[in-house]
Amino acid sequence: MRISQLFSLFFKFSELSAENVLYHFKDDTVILPCYQFLNETIVWQGPGNYSTYGIGKIIDPKLSKSKRLSIIHVNGSLQYNLQIRHFSSEDEGQYKCIRGGSLKGVKEEFFNLTIGTRPSNLTIVEADSQHIVYGYLNRVLDLSCTVIHGIPKGKLVWMVNNKILEEKTTALLVYSFKPKQDDHLKNYTCATKSIIAQYVMERTVQLFVYMPPIVSISYNKTLDIFEGEALTLYCNYSSNHKVKGLKWQKMLPHKSPLDEQSPYLNIKSITRQNAGKYKCTVTNMASIASDFVTIDVYYPPKVHIKFEEHGHYRQLNCLANGVPDQYIFTQWEHKSDYYDLIRYLPDDGSGRLILPNIKGETDRHHDRGFYICQASNNVSLNGSSSFVRGDFFLNSPGKPYFVTSNNNTQYGIKDQVGNLTVNFVSFPEITKFTVIGVDKIHPNDNHTLETWRVIDKVYNKTVFVNGSRLVISMYIRNESDFRSYTIKLRNKFGSANFNISLRSASCPETPEIMKIMPKTSKILIQWRAKFHGGFPQSVVIQYRRRDVQYWNEIPVSGPGMQIDSIDGLTSGTEYLIRIYSENIKGKSNFTDVKLIRTGSTKVSDNETLVFFVLVVPFLISIGVLYWQYKKGNVRALERISCFKRQQFIYEVGVGAVENNVYEMQNNVEQHAVAQNAVAQNLDVPVYSSIDRRANLTIGQTVSYSTTPKRKRNYLEKRKENRASVGQASGTVNSATKKGPDRLSYIEVSFEPNPNEYKFYIHGSENRTNYVDIDFSKKVSSYADSHRESDDDSIPQACAMQNYE
Repeated sequence: MRISQLFSLFFKFSELSAENVLYHFKDDTVILPCYQFLNETIVWQGPGNYSTYGIGKIIDPKLSKSKRLSIIHVNGSLQYNLQIRHFSSEDEGQYKCIRGGSLKGVKEEFFNLTIGTRPSNLTIVEADSQHIVYGYLNRVLDLSCTVIHGIPKGKLVWMVNNKILEEKTTALLVYSFKPKQDDHLKNYTCATKSIIAQYVMERTVQLFVYMPPIVSISYNKTLDIFEGEALTLYCNYSSNHKVKGLKWQKMLPHKSPLDEQSPYLNIKSITRQNAGKYKCTVTNMASIASDFVTIDVYYPPKVHIKFEEHGHYRQLNCLANGVPDQYIFTQWEHKSDYYDLIRYLPDDGSGRLILPNIKGETDRHHDRGFYICQASNNVSLNGSSSFVRGDFFLNSPGKPYFVTSNNNTQYGIKDQVGNLTVNFVSFPEITKFTVIGVDKIHPNDNHTLETWRVIDKVYNKTVFVNGSRLVISMYIRNESDFRSYTIKLRNKFGSANFNISLRSASCPETPEIMKIMPKTSKILIQWRAKFHGGFPQSVVIQYRRRDVQYWNEIPVSGPGMQIDSIDGLTSGTEYLIRIYSENIKGKSNFTDVKLIRTGSTKVSDNETLVFFVLVVPFLISIGVLYWQYKKGNVRALERISCFKRQQFIYEVGVGAVENNVYEMQNNVEQHAVAQNAVAQNLDVPVYSSIDRRANLTIGQTVSYSTTPKRKRNYLEKRKENRASVGQASGTVNSATKKGPDRLSYIEVSFEPNPNEYKFYIHGSENRTNYVDIDFSKKVSSYADSHRESDDDSIPQACAMQNYE
């Protein structure tokens, strides 16, 4: 075969082998067409590497889906179409129709079947729940239509009155335009187009166009009227939606606010101040529209005031200009910057007012303010007054001064930023200010200075004047900052001083628990009050059993370093303790909660035993020695060598013994508090002495070490507290500490569970049993304090208040 023939065959084969991509929905009935050529048998192949589905009109029965497949052929027809019922994902893939039996006559047609999906969520973004879109006249409006595409992707179309405005294959189609008047209330439709069947989704919205109002005033643009006559103006407007506002405004030459908010502006009796241009403004969602009218008023004379400076005095002249040119003047009015009346001043009959420079008053700017005169030429319209007013604002410079409304006593809170605040008047403005304390000049970097409406007494009249407020911030570190301060202001005319006493006004600070000493049926508490907050404070102790929810309160004695007791407690019981302070401003925070266990009865018995075994004989020996000394038997004292060598340590009237005995006494106290003795009867007692200079291990059961260590002496504290408790009041006074509160001790270690003998700690004399050891129990740790959360409320801290 020639090359040209092969190329021609390849070209035709490629042309005929083009793939047809077809989309169908699930469960559809799909028909793939195929025409017979040369009267040869048709072969259909499908997914699964072009497996043979059918030959001629016969479907391969071995196919799992053969019951859903069939070849549609009408006798005499050339079509052998493959029909697939209940189309599913199993049917997706490549299909091929083979026509002709020899290579020369073979022609194939390819199909690619894909499951299609419908588009969803067609939405017009700008539409509200009533399917309305709002736009503004002659402003660009975007109509946005979105869709979630199906398979295959379709098109979005914007239409109005079945006319296509815009069409595009996209998931978001935006149609932008400027609405006109005739677009108002038109319906706009967004629709989808799909190549699968004839499926179309659409959404329709109505366009509401906001249009500006149309405004006109029913009168001519210029109106003439005599003073005293009634004037009515009407604002005529129209709007296609709700009006947001309507207001009348008075324009030049005499601008003044108007309260009229209705279409009618009524002036019952017009005056010369009413002359000028009036504007009616209507506002709606779209825009603002206005219309104007000018009112010319004929009125009695105009009045103004002329000011003259003459050194020792100042002069104000009331000038009138009207017809006739003969005037009557009334008394003058003096008003503050805020138009508060200060005083009336007499007129000399010519409309002239003299203001002398009075020492002191002028320095305080009291002549500053508005001066008003009234003049009349006896022209009265419609029965109104014939007097016309004129005013003038007089500026009166001088040295600064502090207004009468200042407070000499101001308040702050310790450990917070406080303010020293003064109101003053200064024209011109101050150039410098200084804050002087008792012993130093405070920096004034942290301050604010602003114009302020202040209250002052001017010529014995309390009014608002235009002044300034100076606020100086300072951090109050300690109580010494509550003292007197002097604020000094200066401008180019001079200076002025003002004294402020800064006082505290806050809740008290949280007191501090110094020491807690548990006894059998009570607990001694040593505490110290902190800063009182500026007011007398009282301290309250709260306590409760650990297993009880509610707190008990005990008001205690005055502030300072104090010792108080909580009586009537149960021995061997854990209690929670906390303290707070309060004054007239409120309560402080609670201290940390302390967990304390009262002593058991066994502890009390051991203390008594120690007292009688060790202390009483010692006191008796001291008494005997003192009796020998009084009899003059000094040699008897000298023969007692321990009197010369041994040091005695007194603490609240009780003497201590030599260190090795003291160590034993301390261990007796601690083990008596921490453990409950469990007695056992052993037939064979075994004793082992402890040498303080060596270490010993007794088998694998017990060992000890005499390495010198220091440990808190709870026995000393209990003796100290017991000696200082007041019997009558139930409280204790501070006791003077005369002995050490830490002791050397010996550590004795036992096996967790000895299997032969029960161990005891005995004294060196007569094998006195000091401590029984129960290996079945665990020692509780008696710490000075233990934090424990509870759901009780914490006293609310004082809210900081500003005092001016």
